[in-house]
Amino acid sequence: MSRRLFKIPLESLNVLDAIDRYGSFAGAAQHLCVVTSSVTHSVKTLEEILGITLFDRSGRRAHFTAEGRTILERGRQLLAQVGEFNDGLQLLATGWEPRLRIAADHVVRMETLMSVLDEFYATTSDTALHITQEAGSGCWDALLSGRTDLIVGAPAEGPPGGGYESIVMHEMRFVFAVAASHPLARVEGEVTNEMVQSHRSVVISDTTLSLPRLRRGLLHNRDVLYVPNTMSKLQAILQGTSCGFLPRDLAAAHVEAGALKILDVQIPHPPAESRIAWRTDEDGKALRWWIERLTAPRFDEQLFY
Repeated sequence: MSRRLFKIPLESLNVLDAIDRYGSFAGAAQHLCVVTSSVTHSVKTLEEILGITLFDRSGRRAHFTAEGRTILERGRQLLAQVGEFNDGLQLLATGWEPRLRIAADHVVRMETLMSVLDEFYATTSDTALHITQEAGSGCWDALLSGRTDLIVGAPAEGPPGGGYESIVMHEMRFVFAVAASHPLARVEGEVTNEMVQSHRSVVISDTTLSLPRLRRGLLHNRDVLYVPNTMSKLQAILQGTSCGFLPRDLAAAHVEAGALKILDVQIPHPPAESRIAWRTDEDGKALRWWIERLTAPRFDEQLFY
């Protein structure tokens, strides 16, 4: 008896992946820019090749069978390997990565980071950029887990263990701020810990998935408001909802306008180094372009709050 050979088109695996991600044959078709009947035909063809029922069609919507789910997960592993192979070919041929993922900490002015995009795209059209924001230990987590290639504004020196390079870009200094209408604004002299803890504080949520969260800010207050970034933290303080620490330079203009008041507290926020970092096994032209651009003289004065 001859052994049956299975030859599965990669496009069929892409179809299965799209069905799972977008919830239906119609959703997959829309994502793949084809008609739904094309998706249906691809699935039936794959079922005939394998001799396996991939979907349970007994209900109003088709669902993966156990065998179909297994094929999907194994197929995704294969698609990932093919993607890595193709990426490697482009890097080998041109020196430019197919994509570069940049994660910026919440202390980075995104408008400044975005302002250099045209410079980058004038240099190359070979690299797609993916830009995200993190906070706390989130940048380091994203880098070490492989979710990003370059982190900007990451706090502290980074976790032990190595595998990455980093450069100090800027030293952040913080002040304790309240709205001019906040009850603490009427306090003369040093504000005690007990006074601060009797009011709602605002802190930025740490986005790490696996690393220890940074213990900074007023986390020990009885009432804590968690927000996603620096500008939402500033807004919460300006409107008197909360009190908290802000980058000194960001607070300065609002103090001058009379909207904020800076207070002396018993436990000030320590200065914090902000770094860029990248893995030592990465060395594409796009990564090098961004490292050189971000470390240009005086650029940090525009990049950080």
